[in-house]
This record gives sequence, structure tokens and C-alpha cells, in this order.
Amino acid sequence: MRKALLLIVTLFAFSLHGEVWAQQRQITGTVLSAEDNLPLPGVNVRVKGSTRGSVSNIDGEYSIQASNDETLIFSFIGFTTQEVSVGNRSTIDLTLELDSKILGEVVVTGYKTQNSREIAGSVNVVSGEQIREVPIGSFDQALQGRAPGVLIQANSGQPGAAASVTIRGKGTINGSNDPLYILDGIQITAADFATLNPNDFESFSILKDASSTSIYGSRGANGVIVITTKRGKSGKTRVNYDFQTGFSQAPSHPEQVMNTAEKLEYELANGNPYGWSNAELEELRQTDTNWEDVLLRTGYTQNHQISASGGNDNTTFFLSGSVFDQTGTVPNTDLKRYTARMNVETKLNNFTFGMNVSGGYSKFNNTLEGDSFIGSPLNAIRWSNPYETPYQADGSYTQLVSGQPNALQELLQNQTLRNQIKGVAIGFVQYDAPFLEGLSFRTNWGIDYTQNETQQYLDRESYRGFIAQGRNGSLDRGFNRNFRYTGTTSISYKRQINVDNEFSVSLYNEVLDNDFRSFGFTGFGLVGPFQNEAGITPGNPLNGFIPVVRGNGGQNALVSYFADATYGYKGRYFLSGGIRRDGSSRFGADNKYATFGSLGASWIVSDEEFMQSLKGNFFNELKFKISYGTVGNQEGIGNFDSRERLTRSIFNGIGGFALSGLPNPALRWEKQRMFNTGVEFALAKGKINGIVEYYDNVTDDLFLNRQLSRTSGFVSQNTNIGSMRNRGVEVSFIGKVIDKADFKWELSANITYNQNEVLSLVGDQDEFISGDFITRIGEPINSLYLVRFDGVDPANGDALYLNSNNETTNVYNPADRTILGTTDAPWFGGFGTMFSYKNFRFDALFSYVSGNVLYNNDRNNIENPAYLFDNLSRVMINEWRTPGQITDIPAADNPFFSGTSRFVESGDFIRLRNVNLSYTIPSATIEKLKIASLRVFVQGQNLLTFTDFRGFDPELSGNLIGSQYPALRTVTFGVNVGF
Repeated sequence: MRKALLLIVTLFAFSLHGEVWAQQRQITGTVLSAEDNLPLPGVNVRVKGSTRGSVSNIDGEYSIQASNDETLIFSFIGFTTQEVSVGNRSTIDLTLELDSKILGEVVVTGYKTQNSREIAGSVNVVSGEQIREVPIGSFDQALQGRAPGVLIQANSGQPGAAASVTIRGKGTINGSNDPLYILDGIQITAADFATLNPNDFESFSILKDASSTSIYGSRGANGVIVITTKRGKSGKTRVNYDFQTGFSQAPSHPEQVMNTAEKLEYELANGNPYGWSNAELEELRQTDTNWEDVLLRTGYTQNHQISASGGNDNTTFFLSGSVFDQTGTVPNTDLKRYTARMNVETKLNNFTFGMNVSGGYSKFNNTLEGDSFIGSPLNAIRWSNPYETPYQADGSYTQLVSGQPNALQELLQNQTLRNQIKGVAIGFVQYDAPFLEGLSFRTNWGIDYTQNETQQYLDRESYRGFIAQGRNGSLDRGFNRNFRYTGTTSISYKRQINVDNEFSVSLYNEVLDNDFRSFGFTGFGLVGPFQNEAGITPGNPLNGFIPVVRGNGGQNALVSYFADATYGYKGRYFLSGGIRRDGSSRFGADNKYATFGSLGASWIVSDEEFMQSLKGNFFNELKFKISYGTVGNQEGIGNFDSRERLTRSIFNGIGGFALSGLPNPALRWEKQRMFNTGVEFALAKGKINGIVEYYDNVTDDLFLNRQLSRTSGFVSQNTNIGSMRNRGVEVSFIGKVIDKADFKWELSANITYNQNEVLSLVGDQDEFISGDFITRIGEPINSLYLVRFDGVDPANGDALYLNSNNETTNVYNPADRTILGTTDAPWFGGFGTMFSYKNFRFDALFSYVSGNVLYNNDRNNIENPAYLFDNLSRVMINEWRTPGQITDIPAADNPFFSGTSRFVESGDFIRLRNVNLSYTIPSATIEKLKIASLRVFVQGQNLLTFTDFRGFDPELSGNLIGSQYPALRTVTFGVNVGF
């Protein structure tokens, strides 16, 4: 009986299963992206409450078994998950909307595109829209304050000047600290940014840790900035025109110099060095020249750009052209830039082809800066006496009584020009295998070509022309070109294994070759009105006008093999790893190759079951990540530093060769070990998004100069000795204070603290001193090492100092030097706000730096009483003269020592980096004008700076030497029109 009953139940179960199975049928469809209406490959399609699932193919097509009363769930990283009831349909097409969550963003990391959920490393993305209207010739300056861990210092307001960019502190002493710049997959040179159009850039991905940079191996130690350019999208052709015009002014110098009355009084009190008579003094008092007004002017900026983009499902294109014209606030300084770009991508069956070509031509007209040379015109703003004028009554240039050059004459008669041609061309072919879904092959090749032609004309009547060989002017011509090509070939495979498991793996081979050539000459004895070669006097031993001829060249190459893999489980647990083997021509046979790699993990904590009760109330999204790896640096050495080197030598008119470098086959890469961990989160229903990260980076095998025996004929040699650490914390957030349809208010901020520490040095040496700096174990690099100034003795006017025992003394002793701080800022960041009301929008961005010190050599020059022949700082009026006088300016006859803390100042500042007010014309009006869009705006750059630093600009990556070109305070007006 039991057997019969069991048989009946079994048959009933099978018949029921058969009935259910009979109700299931094949459901097919296509999934598209709402952003561009293109197919979405890799979309997960599963039946709710079951294990049945499918994945869309390259054309966005899927197929799955389901019954009428079941529901399909469509999910794809970066897009909003949707649920759709099957009903009686056999075809279900769907369009997925982009997900606004922070953990759904797609990030370009150079060799591949990833979703932020799976990224274990430290990556910040800056949109190209954020900098498109910033009127700066070199786009790197426009990134200031926009990403944590990235310190960008302009150093100069000269049009087209590149900034100093440091990511997570300086990791090398003798090597380069510049990050690696990748433009659409190929390396570009940082110094050429002024010939690239920032309006062509779609986004910047800043890679900061080993998980994200180790794939670049020996080039990734200083971080990587990946630039993605704009591409066309299918649909109607769109044409945009952007116009901007405005003006720039220099800030007033906070350290005032003496006016005529003050300077003459000071000269008379200190011995009347020029021997002025009363009549001469009376005449001089009639003149009071402000040399800031003479040597600074209003600059002007114009920018025009036109672009067109469009295409169809198979082919897309983007075209652009631009003209940028900016004159500086110093006469005879300007930048003119002309660029053009074309991007085309097309699909043919399983092949995708792409080509990206851009070209630029820039003309730079600049002046000397960053020195204390009397021939640098910008020094005259501080040094020229106020009782003299640039012109005499007859219109000729004044020859200054001090013997200093007439700075205006130097600016207007001399010229320093540079014409640059920049070309970047990239092409790729990708093949998506039809026989194995997820398998693709790609090869990407590109060139970066830069050509510079320089000219320096020194008029024979100018100071610099006078001191040239033969004292009769000179003309210098130079030419250099750099050609670099990068080729990357890869095979990638991506697979979704059921609903829970997914992985991707890629294998790469890359070659990079760089070739540099330069030559030039300097001719002397200029005659006639010519400002070119026609004015040069042919040289011979009798007239001394022997021309100087020069030339140089070098090559280096890199070959690499590397792999990268990512595994994801249930869409919330991700593991990633990579390994790279680099071979460089710069190193000896035993050290040509080095291996770098990384491991990383990320965990979407907010997707866990135990977090569900908090998601609606507090944590909407929470991601934990951790990574460790190694990267390298080879940019601190020359192309042939590992080899014995010879140079041309001339003795008694006979040419020959001389040894210029000893062989160093042991020379190898600097290596950096990087650890990073942090969390990314969204709170209060996505109103607050933030990132908190901690990093610890240690550089080993530092490039340092090891002292050599005098018998070698060389003082030192660059060697791998020493280690250094950078560790710190980064915090950034964006908060939506008000988020309504007509009114929005956002706040954003980021802050970075970086602690630099020298861990070891050459052999058993624990420090070495270079000028005013010391490198000491346990201290940060670039530490100022000076005697502490302790005021003035009111009894006799002597300068007072603190000795090594913290006792006050009037004896200056270099042995009493102490560390006063570092010029590298440990604290930096930015903060800003955005308001929008209907069609109005207001944006403001501040950047700041704190905790560093700067030596102000400009003050050293204008507070030295020995230089009373030139103008001096107004503070010198308070110079000690009578017993009992309380002052901080010593007596004029007291020995003057510059190596003291008297001229060391805080480098702290807060700057209103950019402010923008715009209005978008309503659509009803736009339709009447027969255009697609219209926006007008006004914006300002560097309008306010809050600092106690007594120089033109505290935004320096080192000490202020002199002749500082002030930052441009720029206001522009513009319009964006779309057709």
C-alpha cells in the first residue's frame, strides 16, 4: 500500500512539473542604453526567484526561458535595475537608464574601462566640463583644488606656463615627480599642454595607488592622469560654437617699496652714496615713478571654438577647431594657440576601427623669471628707484643712475620666442570574436610629436645685448623635436558565469620608443636694423664674434608584457590583480628588466543583507576597498647614465674626446611600494557622497648622488641608495543641500594631509646639506635649514640669533642652523559651491595650501642695506639708528647674513580659484531663434587670495628666488551656442 501511494505521489509531482515546464517559453529581446540608444552587451537578465539567467550579447540581444506569471530582472553596472512582468509576450525590448549612484559610474583607467563598484584602487574623475571655460593656456592649472591628493602649483602667471603637479607627495629626490599623462592610450609630454585644447577633453581620471597605476609599471610611480577626449554620438549632427573674451590684471605687491621721498631720505641717512646736491635732490623729488605701473599692464584673452559631432549606429565622428589668444600682464608676453582635432569610429561586422588626430600650433612670447639676475625685467619692479623714469624727455630710454638695466627697454627691445608644433595621432582596431562571446583582440598605436623653434634676440643697445660676446647684441636660434610612439596590443576575455560570477582577464604587449634631437647656434655682432640672421657679423679671431654652435640627441625605449584580471561575485565582492614586466634601454644589462604588480579588493557593503535596514535611513551606498602593489620610476636618470659616456673636447683648437660619465651598470629603477585603503559612501538618500582614504607609499632604491673618490675625476655619481615614505589621508565629499526641480544647492570639499619622511640615505650618512636645504633621516625632504633670527638688540642695533642651545646671541654661526619646515605643503585641497535657480547657475571654487614655509629671496634683496643704490623695502625706514629703538631691522652697518629665518614665511593661502555665473536661454526662446541651445556666462579666475606671504604669489613649489611673474586675475565673458 505504501509503495502504491509513493508511486502515485511521484507521478503527480512529475505531471505537475511537466505542466509548469509546458507553460515556459523562450523570451527574446534587445537591451539599449537610454543615453545614446546603443545596444548594451553584458546585461544580466534573470527570472526573479529562480536560478535561470542569461547575458546580452554584443548587439544587446538576449534569450531566456520564462512563463507568463514570472518577472524578468535586468541589471547592468552603471544603469538602474528594472523588473518587467512577462505576461503573454514573447519579445521584450528594454531601455536602461543611467544610474546616478556614485558606485555606478563608469571610469576610464587607461587600458580599460571599469565600473566604480569593482575598482579597488584610488581613482578620482574630473569632468572636462568643469574646466572648459577656465581661461588658462596650460590646462593642468585648471585642475587645481578639484581632486584630493593632487597638489597643483602654478609657479607662474606667464601665459602658457605649465604647472607643477604632485600626486600624494614627492616620492623621489633626484628623479622626476611629474605624473604620467596618457591621452587616449598613449603617453604625452607634460610640458606641451599649452598646445592642446582643453575643450576637446571629456574627462580626467587621476590614478593614485598601485592597484590603478601598477599596470603602467616603471612609469606609474608618480601617479597617472588619464585624459579621455570627446567622441561623436549617433544621431543628428550637433554643432557647437563657444566664444570667450575678457581681461587680466596683476595683483598689487603686498611688500611695498619706498617712494621717492622715503628713498632719498634713506640715502641721505646712510651717507648719500650718489652725492646728490640740494638742487639735484629738489629735482628728483618732482618724480615719483611706480614701476609696477610701468612694467605691468592689462592683458586680454580671446577664445573661439567650433565643434561638430554625430553619426549613426555604425559610424560616429567628432570635429573641432579652436583659436586661443592671451596677452600677459607684462609687456611682450603672450600666447597664441591654434588647434584642430578629428575623431572617427566605425563598426564593420565584428571589427571596430578608430582614429583620433589632433594638431596644434602655438606661439609663445615670454620673459625671464624665477631668478635674481639684474637683467630680468621683473626684478626691476622691486629694484628700480622711484625718482627715475623709463623714458627721458626726448623719448629715449633712460640710463639708470644705479647702473641697473632699464627694465622697460629690456622688455621691449629684446624678444624670447618659441613656436611649437604639436601632433598627436592615434589609431586602433578591435575584433570581437563571434565564435566566443566576450573574447576581443585590440591593437592601439599612437604618436606624440613635438617640435619647438626658439629665437632669442638681444638688441645691441640693451643690457643683455651689451654683455653678450663682443658687446654688440646677439641672435640665438634653436630647434628641437621629440618623437614618441606607443603601441599596445591586447587580448581580453570577459565572461558571466551564471548570475553570481563574472570575470575578465587581459594580456598585453606594449612598446614605447622616444627619439629626441636638437641643434642651434648663437651669432654675435648685430648691425643694421635687422632682427634676424642678416644682422649677424661673420666671426673671426680678430673681431671675436665667433658663433656658438650646439647639438644634442638621445633615444630610449621600453618594452613591456603585462596582465590584468578582475573577478566579481554576486555583484558586490570584487578581486583584481595585475603584473607587469618592463625592460628599459636606460639601464645596464643586469638591470634592464623589472617586475611590478598589485592586488586589490572591493566590497559593496551596502548590498549585504545586514545593511538593508540602514539603506533607507542612513547608508544608501557603502564600499570598502584595499590594495597593495609596486610601481617604478626611471625618469630621474638620463638615457645613457648606466653607460660610460664621452663628450667632444677641444684643446688648443684641436678636437678630441673626453670622458664625461663613468659606467654604472648597477643602476636600476626606483621602486615604490604602495598601500591604500578606504571607503566610498552615499548618505541620506544620496544627498551626501564621499570618499575617505589612507595611503602609505615607500620608495626604495632612491636616485641619490654618491660621493666618489677624487682619483676618479668625478665628484659624484647617481646611484640607487636611500628610501623615503609618503603617507597620508584624503577626504572628499559632495553634499546636495537643496535638490528641487527649480532650485539646487551643492557643497563640495576635499582635504589631503601628506607626511613625507626620509627613511635612509647614502651608506651610514644620516643627512646631507645643499645650500639652504637639508635632507635628513626622519625629516621631510626640501627642509629649510637656516639660523634662527631673533630680532634686533635695541642697545646697539645688532642682529640677534638663536644658537643650538636656544640662547640669544649676536654672533651668526652656520653651526647653529636648524630645520624651520619644508617647502612642500602637507595640507592642501579645495572647496566650492553650486547654486542653480531655474536657468541661472552659479559656481565657485576655492583652493588652499597650509603647513609649508617659503624662503622669500625677494625680501632678502630689498631689505639688504648694502643694496641702497637701488630701491628698498619700505620696512627699511624702521632701520635701527638710535639706542633704545625697538625695531626688527638691524643697523645698516651690522653684518648682513641672508641665511636666516628672517626671510622665511608661511606659504599658507586660500584662493578663489574660479567663479562662474551663467544663464541658459529658455527652450521657448531657443525655438524661435532656430537653434538648439544658448548659454551666456561671466567668470573670474584667481580673483582673491588670502595669505600673509609677502610676495606677488604664494603658489610656489619651492622658494621665491626673484623676478616673479604674478598670477593672472582674469575676468571673461562668453557664450555657448548649439545648432
